[in-house]
Amino acid sequence: MEKESCKSFDHCGAPLCPLDEESMANGIWYPIEEEICTKHRHPFILMQRKIAKKASGEAGYFTPEMLKSNCMVKGGILGIDPERDEKMQLIKWLKAHKPKRIRTAEERAEIGSRLQRKTNVT
Repeated sequence: MEKESCKSFDHCGAPLCPLDEESMANGIWYPIEEEICTKHRHPFILMQRKIAKKASGEAGYFTPEMLKSNCMVKGGILGIDPERDEKMQLIKWLKAHKPKRIRTAEERAEIGSRLQRKTNVT
């Protein structure tokens, strides 16, 4: 998608934009105080919306790499502390927030049948 195709590109307040390579390479996002792109449906934007709902007041900031991780978002999720070294925090954060496991159709069917058997027993 080109910048010209987004009517909001020049006046958008979101610090991370899928159309801006610089922001996607070096940008950061504070969930409590900064905007989220409303014109695009990139996976990292969906993650921003989840984090914005669950983040606490001292959430820190998130990088595009963190937002692309597809991890589970729980209440009080924290990003990186701006007062400390980013590199080590990022490594630790990514290790602690592993991507969600994608189940195969067979695994989902097996789970469904186990749940069905369980509800039939009670």
